[in-house]
Amino acid sequence: MLASLKMTVREIRAEMGLSQSELAGLAGISTRAIQSYEQAWRQPSELVERMLLLLVVAQRHGARLSRFRCWEEKACSPDVRETCIAYVTRQGHLCWFLTGTKCEGQRQESWSDKLRLCLDCGFMQRLLRPVKAKAPIRVTQR
Repeated sequence: MLASLKMTVREIRAEMGLSQSELAGLAGISTRAIQSYEQAWRQPSELVERMLLLLVVAQRHGARLSRFRCWEEKACSPDVRETCIAYVTRQGHLCWFLTGTKCEGQRQESWSDKLRLCLDCGFMQRLLRPVKAKAPIRVTQR
């Protein structure tokens, strides 16, 4: 299990409807690595953990991601905004990914420390929340 994500690699892969080799290709790692994570022989590195988290967020929200603006929801000050790559590039949905170990202008000791803050953040929790399936649109002929 990816302790920080509270999901297993197998659960991520199943949600995305991918084979082990397809997930490996998307994450830029070997199929054997995916197998070893799923069998709990190894834990994913921080880099792989970030990539899997990015894939989950993208899978759940797709094109709607541009509506997420962390700086608005967190009411970041103008000083913090101007030094934040997520704000400068208007990629608020990637604040956790683009800002390295920074959070709200403060540098954290490590990615693990930053990820703990992110996972406790209401903004990130919204990104990770599964999107409810919409009822299919029915077309009727007249």
